Amino acid sequence: MSSVVRLLALLLMCYGLYEVQSAKILALLNLALPSHYIFNRALLIELAGRGHQVTVISPDREKLPVPNLHSIQLEGIYNTIEKNVNYESFAEMSLWDFTFAMFDWGTDLCKRELQTEGARKLLNYPSTERFDLIITEIAWGECFFAFIHKFGSPPVIATSGVGIPPWISLTMRNPENPSYMPNFMLPFSSHMTFRERMLNFIIHNFVTLIYEYRYIRAEEAIARKYFKDFPPFWDIERNFSIVLVNTVPGVDDPRPLLPNVIPVGGMHIKDVPSPLPKDLQTYLDEAKEGFIFFSLGSNLRSDSLSYEKMQALLEAFSELPQRILWKFESDNLPGQPPNVRTGKWLPQSDILAHPNIRVFISHCGKMSSIEASYRGVPVVGIPFFLDQRLNLRDLVNKGVGVELDYKSITKENILAALREVLNNDSYRINMKKRSATFKDQPQTALDRAVFWTEYVIRHNGAPHLRSAATDLYWHQYLLLDVLLVLAVGTLLLTMAACFLVRTIYRTIINLTNKSNKKTKTN
Repeated sequence: MSSVVRLLALLLMCYGLYEVQSAKILALLNLALPSHYIFNRALLIELAGRGHQVTVISPDREKLPVPNLHSIQLEGIYNTIEKNVNYESFAEMSLWDFTFAMFDWGTDLCKRELQTEGARKLLNYPSTERFDLIITEIAWGECFFAFIHKFGSPPVIATSGVGIPPWISLTMRNPENPSYMPNFMLPFSSHMTFRERMLNFIIHNFVTLIYEYRYIRAEEAIARKYFKDFPPFWDIERNFSIVLVNTVPGVDDPRPLLPNVIPVGGMHIKDVPSPLPKDLQTYLDEAKEGFIFFSLGSNLRSDSLSYEKMQALLEAFSELPQRILWKFESDNLPGQPPNVRTGKWLPQSDILAHPNIRVFISHCGKMSSIEASYRGVPVVGIPFFLDQRLNLRDLVNKGVGVELDYKSITKENILAALREVLNNDSYRINMKKRSATFKDQPQTALDRAVFWTEYVIRHNGAPHLRSAATDLYWHQYLLLDVLLVLAVGTLLLTMAACFLVRTIYRTIINLTNKSNKKTKTN
């Protein structure tokens, strides 16, 4: 009996160690990408369900009330973006032009967001307001970092929906080696040719320099118009407790990670899909030849594609026996074939889980690529910008996808790509293996994200996970000061040795000459 009591006491003690009291959490999710909000929302909903009080500010809004979650909307941002940004044009840009366009998009977004009524509402919170934790996405919205200082600089957890971009490695000092880690904007594998490694090295350093010396300073300039004072954003980032990155062990190429860089790829995916709307469920169930799902993600609008590209797609789809489910943002699709059905917003992950799906035509954003991998659906990819080319290259290299170049799309190459995947079982088989690898983890990605979030709360920011490398200047981190001292020391020793040899040589010559003179005299 006493042993049972001791066991119960031990269990209660362990429970007490890991129990987290209700925390006040602020989520700064101002990146205007709905798919990223879906990714982060999964964590916020779970935290709210565990009793934490969550306040989130975002361009996205909750349609239904969620217990313990208070939402502040940055109103009208998506409408503004649609009027001022042509995402299709990004596919035509050179890599250099797109790098500047990408960061300019982030600064323009921040300017517009801080002008909204939603931002003003958070700005009007008293500076004495305190949160136990702040969660923020570390990309294209850094002007909101000033709120971290406004609310007393509590522990911060960053998230990244695009995997591990170079600025995470820069600020967290996570190991980054361009010899085998392709930059997130380049369509390279981890096995690069000499030319690819050289370009990867150049782009990695170019993006890093632009981020550190141009983009972050522009974000700080925007924030200064609304906040009295704050430390450099660089210092704020360096003190982030952990980063939750959208990568999957065993699916993404292996790379070293610090203890405070946590892979949580697919944390928004539910293993058991939610029921589809009845009419959509019937449409997909009755697809005797299966169906193809076509979506360009949450920001790219299919209805904004050029007339030539639209016609090529429609003509290709009309020749296929499969049904086509197309995420199309307008009410009417001119020339719509009878085997095509459209929807302005479709539950992508749940559709990918349907047993009749044959192919997923995707822009290959990180969320879509991860969802396709989890559900085991082969891909025909049409990349446009950012990490989409890299994600597609990985799918192609792993034998689970085929590439379509948007700039040269025709009816013929659309059909060729789709028939390659439809008629070659290797794509489906390889993707099923990839899905099995994805799911073979000791815990779900969401459980892992929740554990580490509450770990940071329990341990007051978990400073013991922070690498000492974050305290080093870049020349110290790269050991350039040590190399300089060694180089100078080596040079001085070499010079001293040369001087000594020269002196000895001259002494010997002088002695020899004197000896010769004496011999001649005698």
